[in-house]
Parts: sequence; C-alpha cells; structure tokens
Amino acid sequence: MEQEQIKQALLELLDSNGKRGRKWFFPKNVDNQYKILANMNLKELLIYILPALLISIGISFIPPYNSTVFWLIKAFFIVFIIVIPVVYVNYRPVKFRDNIRSKDYIKEFVDYQKKKKTYFVKPKDTFLD
Repeated sequence: MEQEQIKQALLELLDSNGKRGRKWFFPKNVDNQYKILANMNLKELLIYILPALLISIGISFIPPYNSTVFWLIKAFFIVFIIVIPVVYVNYRPVKFRDNIRSKDYIKEFVDYQKKKKTYFVKPKDTFLD
C-alpha cells in the first residue's frame, strides 16, 4: 500500500468527533432474503415462476405438433407468460434504490389508491350572511 492509502485509512479510524474505532455501515445491496435464482427467493419462485412454467408447459402440449407456424405462436405466448412474472419481481422502478422492486411499488400504489382521501373545503364566509 502506498503511504497515501495508509494515511487515509488511519484518518478514517479517527473520526472527526473524536471517537476512535471502526465505523460500521451497511451497503445498499444488503438484503435480508436468500436469493436462489435470478435475484428471487424461494417464495417468489414458487408463487410467480412455477405457475408460469406450468402454464407454459400446458400451452406447449396443445396440438398441432407438426406445424411451424403454430409452434412459433405457442413460443411467443410461452416467452410472454414467463417474462411477465420475472419482470414483475425483478424490475427496479426507482433507479437509485435497489431494495424497491416493481411488485412493492405496485402494491404501495394500489394501497394508496384504496386509501380514504381527505379533502379540505374552503370554509364559508359567514360574515356576509
């Protein structure tokens, strides 16, 4: 290590308010869930991806089997059915917040729309009556 890096590390150990010791911080990418596949946990895989895969398998067993056009149509629907839940679970609508996913954002938006709104009406001027 260079002397500048060592000096910087020592200055970080000595905090500006006089405290000594290590400063603890949690990075932005820390999450309390175990990710199994494609940044999804087991619950999300079972709830969103497994039904999509089962529906896709069901679509692939629909006859006719020997027509290329029908296979292309079925392939389009299969890809569409699998991509929608993956995007729903993995897309991050807020650019700088990795912990907000589209499913959380949509749920919060729907809950806000259901919430009772409070409207403030301008009071009547009773002085002129």
